[in-house]
Amino acid sequence: MEQIPITTQLPPIKPEHEVSLDAGEGAVDHSGSGSPNNGELRDVFDRIKTHFPPAKVKKIMQTDEDIGKVSQATPVIAGRSLEFFIALLVKKSGDMARDQGTKRITADILKKTILNDEKFDFLREGVCAEESQAQEEEEEEEEEESA
Repeated sequence: MEQIPITTQLPPIKPEHEVSLDAGEGAVDHSGSGSPNNGELRDVFDRIKTHFPPAKVKKIMQTDEDIGKVSQATPVIAGRSLEFFIALLVKKSGDMARDQGTKRITADILKKTILNDEKFDFLREGVCAEESQAQEEEEEEEEEESA
């Protein structure tokens, strides 16, 4: 009797399985039409060439003590979501760099992208926290120098 090998990796998620990104809709958009924003997001999705290995994602997830067993699909979906997020952040930052007349994406441009685009609201706390921490350190250094 011939054994069939069991794969532990799921195939990559293809764009045609993408759920519509328009707020309030749960329908799958197979046509490629829709809002102009959806076309832009589809373009970003199609350009992703590198992938996060699900085994590494699972290993990182399980470093948290609160996470127990992880289903096979979870690291694949988390990895693809991360790829999509990074591609979108880089695209928006690249657009902002072009608007400023530069060809490089610097930390300052990433920061401006995060502060100006509402999709990255959840990152603002981290960006602003780093800024306030740097200001506090500068103030402490000034106080030490004056003393």
